[in-house]
Amino acid sequence: MTNLYKLYTSFTRNGPAFLAITTKEWLIQQGKNLLKRLGFNFLTKGQTETYLQPFQIATEPGSTLRLPSVANESKPGKLIFTEKVVTFPPTFVWHVSAPGGKARQLVTGSMMLNHNVLKTDYRHRDLLKTYIRPRIRRKVGTETLLAPWSQVFDDMWFGGYYDFMLLVAAKICRIRESLPESVFSEAIVAYPLLGTSYERDFMNLIGLRDNQVVDSRLYNVTFSDCVLGNSNSWIYPNVADIQSLKRQVEARVSTTPSERQRIYISRAGRRRIRNEAELIVALKSLGFQIIEDKPRSIAEQVRLYKSASFIIGPHGASFTNIIWCEPGTYLFELFSPTYTPDYFLYLAQVMNLRYTAYSHGEADDRFGISDDMYVAVPELVNRLRTLLDTPIQTN
Repeated sequence: MTNLYKLYTSFTRNGPAFLAITTKEWLIQQGKNLLKRLGFNFLTKGQTETYLQPFQIATEPGSTLRLPSVANESKPGKLIFTEKVVTFPPTFVWHVSAPGGKARQLVTGSMMLNHNVLKTDYRHRDLLKTYIRPRIRRKVGTETLLAPWSQVFDDMWFGGYYDFMLLVAAKICRIRESLPESVFSEAIVAYPLLGTSYERDFMNLIGLRDNQVVDSRLYNVTFSDCVLGNSNSWIYPNVADIQSLKRQVEARVSTTPSERQRIYISRAGRRRIRNEAELIVALKSLGFQIIEDKPRSIAEQVRLYKSASFIIGPHGASFTNIIWCEPGTYLFELFSPTYTPDYFLYLAQVMNLRYTAYSHGEADDRFGISDDMYVAVPELVNRLRTLLDTPIQTN
């Protein structure tokens, strides 16, 4: 009885959720085994990079970057982030010919070469779902296929502005800079589209026509050549990718010199400021412009962030746009005590920005990715007054 009890508690130690996850992973593994019997040979990321090495046309080395410790402006003497050194892996671009139809793009955007399913991004398991519920895809042909992404956006692990810009858009820019313009301008881009206005806006901005961008779940693209690249770190993207995205976008956005402004980035969804009305009154008294959370074109966001001297707001995807900021711009990031990722500390270091963080209250064991937050306005204003008196320095 004791052994049975131990077995039962081992399976239920985290309740039904643990059983659901265990069952899901088992089903995924069984699905992979089935696809292997159907001729799919799933490569790991390392195996993929080795397999594609003869087709490599561009690479940027990986490296490390030191992230400084960051004090909590709400609690003098306490840190939100401790100092650490992060690593970002190398990036690659591969140009593969497809003689005799031995290469094809799968529904998820993955490439299969001679029965080898490449792992250029993070996971294979999306393939299982698409083969359980197959659909007929319309055929379209092109000389060159660009395959920048091999997963389905699910709004759980991948989805949203940050993920699109740094995982897909940046990779498309990397690929573009590796190809002759005559090839890029006539190629078709295919992957499981996110379907957002900013995705369409980005494609139009870099010169891709609507008929050049198709959803791999709906279209079966036949091609003579395929160009693809790897994803590296999700949290700490290769610096070269960030710089490539910045170059390609800013080259296509006209800006005019203007007086730099202090801006507060509001949020309408999750992670809002609970006492935002009180905070806005205080920020206006310090000369801040209040930026509402509403759809904006990429060009508008470039101009907004490039014109900023000081940015404050709750942690959110809009801060992806700090890559357009001028060196020395200040980012003051507001956090819930239950969710403090360092994505934008990393971007701030890459872009040579100044960075400060604030979190009011005590943390607990929850993963509060959606938690709203409270700001003690008087203490925040006192700290802001000090920072706003500090001259902007650039290197």
